[in-house]
Amino acid sequence: MKRFTTIIPILLLIAGSSTYAQTLVNRGATIHIMEKALVQVNGLTENREGTIRVADSAQVVFNGDVRIFFGGIYMLKDCLVTVTQNLTIGLDGVCWRYDPGVMNVYGTIYNDGDLNNDGEINIGQP
Repeated sequence: MKRFTTIIPILLLIAGSSTYAQTLVNRGATIHIMEKALVQVNGLTENREGTIRVADSAQVVFNGDVRIFFGGIYMLKDCLVTVTQNLTIGLDGVCWRYDPGVMNVYGTIYNDGDLNNDGEINIGQP
């Protein structure tokens, strides 16, 4: 019984750590976030291949880093996308913010690929 009571605090300590694992990994699919949809991703998002398309009037909050290795994220019309950490666009990555919508990045944008803005991009804490 003593061994059991020693293991529980260790497991709780590990479970409560501030690090997070990969939450959303796109490996070649097309993810459609339809009009007026509300999506919240709590953790790291990686787009390794494929696309994420956010439609008009949708709202997406990425609570963590967003990394685009290949493929891209396309924000259409008047949607709102928020990245609470950093946005990294790799050499083969694409991030397009079309007019008239808004993208907020509370961390840093690291761009080695294609970042296109026809709308509004806010960088840093509000």
